[in-house]
Amino acid sequence: MSSSSSFELNKIAGAVLGTLTLTVALGIFSEIIFEQPKPAKQGYELAEATPTNTSTAAAAPQDPPLAEVLAKASAERGAAIFKRCGACHTDDKGGKNGVGPNLYGVIGGPKGHKSDFAYSDAVKALHDKGETWTPDDFYHFIKSPQAFIKGTKMTFVGLPKPQDRADVLTYLNSQSDKPVDLPKS
Repeated sequence: MSSSSSFELNKIAGAVLGTLTLTVALGIFSEIIFEQPKPAKQGYELAEATPTNTSTAAAAPQDPPLAEVLAKASAERGAAIFKRCGACHTDDKGGKNGVGPNLYGVIGGPKGHKSDFAYSDAVKALHDKGETWTPDDFYHFIKSPQAFIKGTKMTFVGLPKPQDRADVLTYLNSQSDKPVDLPKS
């Protein structure tokens, strides 16, 4: 190899090494100039994902007392609202079970009241304990079935409006051979 070609290779290698050295030096120099303080806690806080301290969190709005909403309840409005439930439930005497059990006589009756329906283990356990569907229990159950009975197979998200629940409760109570006395204000 001639001395001029090795001299050319040395110039090329020197230029590459010089460029790399200058790049690293600029990176270090820019970190010094634009230094960011380290956060005390890594990551970002998301409002929805942040657990709240129950003692300082704003209290969730409470439902009005059952007797108060029942005073304005209407079985006719309840029948109209219950039509949404008709995809899974029937409410006529001797009616067939659907995806959910027939609800005739459910208010005041035992939890898991239909012997020919395959209830979840959670509901079966309540039935075995002798629990009944009180108006208050049913009112809170249809607000959020999954929250009221952990492990229920009922996937309905619930009726968030207290008046809608009181109307459905009033209607289903009328669908019975023995309607129960509903709380009065």
